[in-house]
Amino acid sequence: MLFLLLIPALYAFLTFRWMIGFNAIADKKQTVQQYQINNFFSIVIAVRNEQANLERLLHSLAELNYKKSDFEIIIVDDHSEDGTATMATQLLDLFKLNGTVVSLQNSKGKKAAIAEGVKMCKAEVIITTDADCIFNPDWLVTINNEFNLSKPDMMLLPVVLQGKGFLSNMQQTESLGLAALTFGSLAIGKPLMCNGANLVFKKEAYLQMNNTEMRHDVASGDDTFFMLSLFAKNKQSIRALVSGKVVVTSDAQTGLSELISQRIRWASKVKHYKQGYIKTTGLFITLFSLVQYAAFLVIILFPVMSPVGLVSAFTIAVKWICDFIFIQNAASKLNQKFYPGAFILMQLLYPVYTFVIGVLSLSDHYHWKGRQYH
Repeated sequence: MLFLLLIPALYAFLTFRWMIGFNAIADKKQTVQQYQINNFFSIVIAVRNEQANLERLLHSLAELNYKKSDFEIIIVDDHSEDGTATMATQLLDLFKLNGTVVSLQNSKGKKAAIAEGVKMCKAEVIITTDADCIFNPDWLVTINNEFNLSKPDMMLLPVVLQGKGFLSNMQQTESLGLAALTFGSLAIGKPLMCNGANLVFKKEAYLQMNNTEMRHDVASGDDTFFMLSLFAKNKQSIRALVSGKVVVTSDAQTGLSELISQRIRWASKVKHYKQGYIKTTGLFITLFSLVQYAAFLVIILFPVMSPVGLVSAFTIAVKWICDFIFIQNAASKLNQKFYPGAFILMQLLYPVYTFVIGVLSLSDHYHWKGRQYH
């Protein structure tokens, strides 16, 4: 019976180890240089059928507290069917932004779009983001200051999902946990993921990657495969910056089918990772989440004060308390709102959600942005 206590104990150990790593990055005071050199940045945005988001995106970039002459925007259209490319060109002119719109010809997909955008970049430092993102006015100023200090090959930055309604609040809660896990795992030397909606890297580092490392045969993972390959070559080449000023907010999915398709796309790349610890970690978190259902059942069927009842109660308490502290801490560090109701519902539904997504992702079959992937 005592052996069963080791499982929640391991979960608590991992959770707090990640949180300590995350806090070490978040609490690091950023030194502001007295004489700041403005780097020239290229912002690459792969788009497909994003006409509805373009005005908000480009308006947000136009409002940055950074000279417009010191950054360019490369929008790569992935065969949009809604006039995205035409509108992007018009809006770049309207907002007086230094930008270029290019359309893919002989290839398709986000990885191909980013690769094409990188080729066109004039800058040596590139930032990738998505069309549904908005930015703090000091986003680029803060990135520039940190890049001048550390000059990494890659810099990981936070992304938080936002929207209206309970489903959006649940996704925001999940994204806070994933952000904390991203930075916490990097801090302890076992990076699990990153997010291409807010990613900085040197052009040279990207061009040195080959097709095998970037896994161009896999539709998703344009960000994580790159990060893991770079980390394997030089662990010190990757830095992270956690600050409310560099948080990028992205749209949460408004419908359940869109949410499931997006998560299947995200999860489909995991089986292609060479790093066994990533698969092991994901499996452990999923299985431990499912164990709480068995623990609830045991408490119903057996007296709480019985040995098996106490172990079950301890397991549930560890899961809920650790997750609450982990996500609430992330919300505080990232200056985001914490939704207790969404957290409770996530705790109850997340085990089934992650298990179903994991199983469905094994088939590599999903629908995204008007395309079927097999």
